[in-house]
Amino acid sequence: MEDDQRDPDTGQYTPQFTDEQLLEFLDENEPVGTRAVAKEFECSQPAAYKRLAQLEKKDAIESQLIGGSRIWTIQ
Repeated sequence: MEDDQRDPDTGQYTPQFTDEQLLEFLDENEPVGTRAVAKEFECSQPAAYKRLAQLEKKDAIESQLIGGSRIWTIQ
């Protein structure tokens, strides 16, 4: 993460991509692994996983564990 992606007052990270961009990427490429999302949006795997898990909580996407890898699809 770049320092310029953090709010100087709160230190909170501001993502460089929207949920809509993430959903569009999933829609065009599903099923997609967390690593592919991290690579596409140039973020860490934990950051990608966190965003994906948030969308899953909102029932926008779903995941399945396959061979030790989490695969994400549009619901």
